[in-house]
Amino acid sequence: MGEAVGLLPILNEVGSIRLVIDGTLSSGAIDRLLVVDDGSTDGTLDELKGAQVRWPQLDLELRSDQRGLGSALLHGFREAVQRYPFDRLVVLDGDLSHDPGAIPDLLASPYDLVVGSRYVREGRIENWNASRRLISFVANSVARCLLRLPVKDVTSGFRVYRRPLVEMIIDHAACGGYEFQVETIWLAALHRYSIGEVPIAFIERKVGESKLATPEEAWKFARFVMSKAFIHPRSKTPGVISSRAGRSS
Repeated sequence: MGEAVGLLPILNEVGSIRLVIDGTLSSGAIDRLLVVDDGSTDGTLDELKGAQVRWPQLDLELRSDQRGLGSALLHGFREAVQRYPFDRLVVLDGDLSHDPGAIPDLLASPYDLVVGSRYVREGRIENWNASRRLISFVANSVARCLLRLPVKDVTSGFRVYRRPLVEMIIDHAACGGYEFQVETIWLAALHRYSIGEVPIAFIERKVGESKLATPEEAWKFARFVMSKAFIHPRSKTPGVISSRAGRSS
């Protein structure tokens, strides 16, 4: 089994980042961990530097301004490919909403793209109110149906990517915001990579401010889905691709 590298895109996570780093690296499933900070101003950088003292496997990539989740992830993809000879790239949030203890379960799945899913059997969401659950469910359902994606949770940020898929995404991705999450699944399906889901527990953050999608981000998400589904139908995913089909790993 090849090297597994972790990627954390973060912004202002002073209250949780040390716990996420400790949990991720103490699991023994990750060989290196790259943190991409998108211009934190709350003391997160001090926490990161302190974590480096304990964890020599921790690398930092500091960006000076806030350019969006998709931009940070794509930057992290490029840096990971340049820095490490990894086989799989593990991506999770820096706010403890994703349990680092679930990383081995995602790594055990054989697919090119493994999505930690809230919406498959045994997956769950904790501490969300009814309106947030409804918005998330509707957004996922609409994107999945219109783009014919073989995934129930297209917006989950807890994922494992195999290296060839990461390299393809670097070459083709164009989205800089939250819509990057659905774009990467769409690209994987379009290029016939295998995709699977593993149930996870998504736990709403207990410290710091929740980074809900802004109206601008929601518009970008909707615009991407509508563009691929209706405006450019020839680029739409060619048929439903089973999560158990595609390239062999």
